[in-house]
Amino acid sequence: MRHRLSGVSALAILASTFSQGAMAQDTSADTVLAPIVITATKRSEDYFLVPSTVDVVNADDLSVRNIDSVADLDRVFPDVNIRTRSSRAYSNFTIRGQASLDFYNPSTQVYVDGLPQDSFNLSRSLPGNLESVELLYGPQGTLYGRGAIGGVVNITTRKPDDDLRFGFNGDVKSEGAGATFYANLPIVDGVLFSDLTLTGLRHNDQYTDMLSGEDVGGTDDVNGQVRLRYAPEGSPLDVMVTAGQGRVTSTEEYFVMESMLKDRIALPVPSEYTLDTWTFGINASYDLGAATVTALTGYQKSDFDRTVFGSYTPEKQWTLSQELRIASNPEEGNAIDYVAGIYYQHLDFTRSLPAYGQIARHKIDSYAAFADLTWHATDRLNITPGLRFDYERAAATATGGVTLDDRDNFSALSPKLGASYGLSDQLRLYGLFSTGFKAGGFTRTLTTANIAYTYDPQNTYNGEVGFKYRNEEGTLEGQLSAYYNVTKDYQMFVGVQPLQYLQNVGEVTAKGVDLKLRAKPTDALGITVALGYNDTKFTDYKNPVTPGTNLTGNGVPYAPEFTANLMLDYRFELDEGNGALIPYAAFSYVSDVYFDETNTIGQKGYGLVDLGVKWELDNNIAAEAFVTNVFDKTYTTYGFNVAPYGNVYQLGEGRAFGARLDMTF
Repeated sequence: MRHRLSGVSALAILASTFSQGAMAQDTSADTVLAPIVITATKRSEDYFLVPSTVDVVNADDLSVRNIDSVADLDRVFPDVNIRTRSSRAYSNFTIRGQASLDFYNPSTQVYVDGLPQDSFNLSRSLPGNLESVELLYGPQGTLYGRGAIGGVVNITTRKPDDDLRFGFNGDVKSEGAGATFYANLPIVDGVLFSDLTLTGLRHNDQYTDMLSGEDVGGTDDVNGQVRLRYAPEGSPLDVMVTAGQGRVTSTEEYFVMESMLKDRIALPVPSEYTLDTWTFGINASYDLGAATVTALTGYQKSDFDRTVFGSYTPEKQWTLSQELRIASNPEEGNAIDYVAGIYYQHLDFTRSLPAYGQIARHKIDSYAAFADLTWHATDRLNITPGLRFDYERAAATATGGVTLDDRDNFSALSPKLGASYGLSDQLRLYGLFSTGFKAGGFTRTLTTANIAYTYDPQNTYNGEVGFKYRNEEGTLEGQLSAYYNVTKDYQMFVGVQPLQYLQNVGEVTAKGVDLKLRAKPTDALGITVALGYNDTKFTDYKNPVTPGTNLTGNGVPYAPEFTANLMLDYRFELDEGNGALIPYAAFSYVSDVYFDETNTIGQKGYGLVDLGVKWELDNNIAAEAFVTNVFDKTYTTYGFNVAPYGNVYQLGEGRAFGARLDMTF
């Protein structure tokens, strides 16, 4: 309760301060914060009216922080911790304590322009034509179904249009380099448009091999995308087709013993991989006037050619998804706004152990129907119920040293009820009950030790209350929320490396508070504050494999208690024609994080400081010099115990100096 009161007090004090400041000066367009309209709820909505915690960061904000991949988004969002587990192909998203301990089925879902992304693609580079990144906090089972327990990340891009334009941004730093080229190419005036994006990133070697002295741990990430959009001017039809391909080659899966962290000396165990991905999507919409019908088709294929700890374990996966929905168009005076639809996904996964002649294959078919509506009961009161039904069939087969042929099916009902009330035009109060689930199934990394084990679905029940505030002048926005959720039949890997497998280990509870403030007190000064407090623990630990082990009261892995992100920037206008200088400072903090359920392996709390100065000549050209991790903090991002080495870890990036150039023409 103490945390909540302090947040309310901060909101009230800032509101008073900024209102007084606004009266003392005329509010200019440069002073007003950009309005926030989101599409993550599958219809366009003002985030201020949504009865849940929503955060949005635009492309300019991410550029200033030198954030070019999904894995770095925890530097701008509160109560979020994103780490790769072993490699960027295995991402661990933790939002409000809901960690992705099963990296094949993460607890946070990522969408790009409405299309779901495979787990292999979660930590890839952000698209070059990025507009914004939206984050829905908490279980989103009603709209998104399986796996959306921690939340949903919705990435939106600028659609191809009638303007001929080209863009380039590139950076060079001591830890690597990257560049993105973007071209928007109209084909038929007012009818047919296209665009092209090419991106390349290089992360330099991070470690030194203990025996050979060779530099290892580097990554090259190259991908390209083309899009074709048919949207005749004045027509209700809008169809966009997307095709893309990417390749990551890396030796990042090296590990460092505890005694050698400072020197970054890695174990001499061969580790390398190549990840090839192919994506194809169709987004078609038809405006009926009162509503819009949308059909989304997505196909993704991944080929993960991997050697880790000297063991060759290639993986292949492809998915096909289809969603058909209808959503009301936002109009003043609507008594009810709604979205409803049906969804299907097929997933096919194969993992091989060639040294043992072992092949394991998994197939999953998911079906769902959902509806979500907002009843505008009065001009101040909105009530938002929702419901989703999911049905899933899973099959697992294995040949070679381990044989298996098994099937199972699961179903889930995910209700939601939210309400928001406008205490004034500037302040809204909301409450929410929401649910989410992760389906049961079979461990994908089959071995003789785990073939007999399956696991049941995991269900999360969430309660949340909060305030949203934005002042009349448009210079201050804030969100404060408190939540409590309970997860039944929590899914987690048990056993010892490398023979771990998934099991249900009982009950987990998470409670916490989030605070986000965006302020523009003057034309020149920008302030962003994001704070998160989270307490996530095992409240009834039951491991059927080791019934004598009781970890009740332990913290859940990868769920820090405190997170903080602070950002200050100040704009100095230069003489006419010379643009502006924008120095900035950013600070991010993560408290203690455990990497295992026994809470014996982890990382102590740490803070990172980034500094930079940006020169904007005009709207088309900008240059920047920056330093990330100014104090060269050594910190670990992943670790486990493995014989005979003991605890081994992977490390975050050290201090980096760099420069960036952005051009649009």
